[in-house]
Amino acid sequence: MALRPSSISKLIVIGFGLAIVPLVLVIVSVTFSIAHFAEQGQVSILRAVAMSDAANRMNNAVRSMERYGLQYTVLQDQALLVLYDQSFAEYKKASTQFAAAGPSPVDRRHLERLAAHLTHARQLLPLVSLGGNRSALESDFSLATGEAQRLQSDVNEGISTEVAKLGTRALAIKRLTIAEVLLVLPLSIAVAILFIVLITRPIRRLDQAVSGLGDGDLETPIAVQGPRDIASLGDRLEWLRNRLNALEAAKLHFLRQLSHELKTPLTAIREGAELLQEDLGHELGAEQQEIVHIVRDNSLRLQRLIEDLLRFSLAEGPVGAGMVQEISLTVVVEDLLLSYKPSLRSKSLHLVTDLAEVRVRGHEDRLRTICDNLLSNAVKFSPQNATIQVHLQVQDEQAVLDVQDEGSGVAPQEREKIFDILYRGEASDAGKIEGSGLGLAIAREYVLSYGGSLELLDKETPGAWFQLRLPLTDHVAPRGVHRADPGGLRDHTVAAPAQYSDSQAR
Repeated sequence: MALRPSSISKLIVIGFGLAIVPLVLVIVSVTFSIAHFAEQGQVSILRAVAMSDAANRMNNAVRSMERYGLQYTVLQDQALLVLYDQSFAEYKKASTQFAAAGPSPVDRRHLERLAAHLTHARQLLPLVSLGGNRSALESDFSLATGEAQRLQSDVNEGISTEVAKLGTRALAIKRLTIAEVLLVLPLSIAVAILFIVLITRPIRRLDQAVSGLGDGDLETPIAVQGPRDIASLGDRLEWLRNRLNALEAAKLHFLRQLSHELKTPLTAIREGAELLQEDLGHELGAEQQEIVHIVRDNSLRLQRLIEDLLRFSLAEGPVGAGMVQEISLTVVVEDLLLSYKPSLRSKSLHLVTDLAEVRVRGHEDRLRTICDNLLSNAVKFSPQNATIQVHLQVQDEQAVLDVQDEGSGVAPQEREKIFDILYRGEASDAGKIEGSGLGLAIAREYVLSYGGSLELLDKETPGAWFQLRLPLTDHVAPRGVHRADPGGLRDHTVAAPAQYSDSQAR
């Protein structure tokens, strides 16, 4: 990791450079090939034009020389001789231009033979005009015309050959360009993808770490690999995780100490009140006995409130993965229902159950607390001779526990508040039923820690209908608790569309 970039910006620059350099090299290579091809084409075209023009002028000059020479031998007119010499001069000029254009060896031999025939014809011209051998002169002119025509034909064939070569060269450049692009483009894409992964992976890891801290996962170590600035940020998050762990431990220690310190004098007060009531009850007046009873009941209530606050603080903490075990939710519910038999009898409540065998993974005490809060709600808020329905089944790979009662229900204005910490409904505020307002807040935190949900559903008949959903054994993945709103500890993922809750009672 010593060679890793010092910042993510440098990593981006390096990645961009490595991805773009092959494409730039291809562009430069293609540019040079096209420039060289264009230069070669220009030279070839200019040479072909020069040779074609020179060959055409030589051909015309040879024809003029043949015409003027043969006429001179017949008419003996000096003007024709002058015209012959002018045509001969034009020929020599065109011949010099043709030779300078770089003809092939074959064309050079044709040019030499043409010059020889014309030179010989110029020597014979005076002699033929004085009655010499005319056929020899005609033969020289005929041979010279043939050589001039062959030169022009060779030039035309050379032009066609050069055009074909240019076409072949252009096709080769095209194929080379396509091959280079097909070779370099995947390489550039691969380099780009590699650096995208190298850049986004540490950022994604940071996002996961921040989300984990936000969800209360303080157990998973944070290690971010990547550029030094990103890795340094990951180290700071790890420091923050350790700091939060320390603060969480300090908070729990403080709450335990506070609970212990508060419960000790409360226990003394409660026991003193009980002693007064038991030992001196016959000596106390009615008002004194009432005062002792109030002191005893309120000390018990305060002790329960302290214990609930401690339990809620523990519920907000992260789930201990080592303590998670496979538990029969059916057995938990059956044991709780058995413990509620005296309360059911005292209120003449009817219990209707349908419990399937369902197993989940979790903490036995937390699962018992969740179910206990739901069942205690139903018992506390059910009127005399009412019916409580408890159903446990499996739906959509989840354990589903439904608890329905026939109580007074929840007022519409309270439906959004029932899971808030320390919220007590109208029944509790009116003094009808005791409660601390922590029961459902604790249950909700526990449920969310297992990735489940706790909802209050609509019910056509009077009463409340709580529905608990927990992943089954093979699907549970304990996670950090979702932090609720600081103002009311309300988790907006929990539906609240129905009646009242245990938050009114506990």
